[in-house]
Amino acid sequence: MAMHRYEIDAAAGPARETVIGGSRVLVRVRLFDGPGVVNAITGEPADNEDVYADLRPCEARKLAFELLCCAEQAERITEHAGGWQR
Repeated sequence: MAMHRYEIDAAAGPARETVIGGSRVLVRVRLFDGPGVVNAITGEPADNEDVYADLRPCEARKLAFELLCCAEQAERITEHAGGWQR
C-alpha cells in the first residue's frame, strides 16, 4: 500500500559510502508524520513509520534544486488561481 508523510528533514550522516581511499558521508533524508497528523482514511492519529533515504551529496543537491523549482511552481499556480483553494 502506498502511503505518504507530511514532514521532511535532512542531515549529513550518519550513513557513509565506501569509496577508493576512504569514505564519503551521505545525506540522510527522513519523511515522517509530525505531531497532530491524522490518517485521512481512519481519522485516527497517523502512526506511519518514518521513511529514510541516504543520498550521495550530488543527489541531495539535485533533489534540493528540484524541490525549490517545485515550490516556486506551486506558489505561481496558487497565486494564479487567486490564492488558497479548498
